[in-house]
Amino acid sequence: MDWLTRCVPEPDAFFSGHWRKEPVVLRPDSPPVDVLTVAEVDRLLDAGSLATPYAQLVHEESVVAPERFCLPRVVLGEIVERYVDAGSVRRIVAEERATLLLRYVDQWHAGVRDLADGLAERFGRQVEAFYFLTPPGTQGRPVHRDDADILAVQIHGAKRWRVYGGPADGEWQPERAAGDLGDPLLDTVLGEGEVLYVPRAFAHCAVAVGDTPSAHLSLTVREAGTAQLYALARALLLTGDEIAPRPNDDASLHTAAAGLLAHFRATLAELTPEELVELARETMRTERPSPGRPLSDLIATGPKRGA
Repeated sequence: MDWLTRCVPEPDAFFSGHWRKEPVVLRPDSPPVDVLTVAEVDRLLDAGSLATPYAQLVHEESVVAPERFCLPRVVLGEIVERYVDAGSVRRIVAEERATLLLRYVDQWHAGVRDLADGLAERFGRQVEAFYFLTPPGTQGRPVHRDDADILAVQIHGAKRWRVYGGPADGEWQPERAAGDLGDPLLDTVLGEGEVLYVPRAFAHCAVAVGDTPSAHLSLTVREAGTAQLYALARALLLTGDEIAPRPNDDASLHTAAAGLLAHFRATLAELTPEELVELARETMRTERPSPGRPLSDLIATGPKRGA
């Protein structure tokens, strides 16, 4: 399945005209609204396996304390307090108009993982997923900037998005956007099946509109930053011939230093900026654990009883 075209109907036009340049509303023929429906979120809540920090309740300016919606359980004789209570979540959403935020859904939901992995392959970058269920007339987060490009898939209801410009330079933080942002570049109501693209670091906010809650899936396309470049460069420089950890005299210490410098120079001489960036992106993409063989395969091919 081509997950990219289920979100971006004309990829070539998107990358040439909008990627990292401007926000845009996309209308794919087969948007992935079926990957995680509101009905399935209800089933997940009732199943009792959702836990913090994967599940949160938030308001625009605050976070609901987990102890208010996580009831203690006894598991193997120990009290566990991080599992979400479905009734408490529904009550707080209905009465206090909190937003239900499901974090890193790609890590624990197979369908969303397939979607995120398919997009990651096409974008060549790490893709993560966050699910927002917001009561009508409310805003789950303040105006903020994300350290990622965003594809917001409207699954249910409608949401009014305001998207403002990006920062002036690289000295910005993924947090609340303060100061005068000027007029929005895009002010639009996203309906079911539509997809909004928000470029990395462009300030934005969203308010649920209409008579029903809004549900949308934010697919965040992560980019490497200087922290990832530093970490990868350090790992490359420290990979090489083993050197004694504690040289015994000045001569052997100088020899060790010379060997390190020679290794550093050789490694850096062979490495281009483009290669370092691509290696950093690939490292981020491969952070997810491998699923391995299905248990059904192991059972089918395992030794037979009595053999």
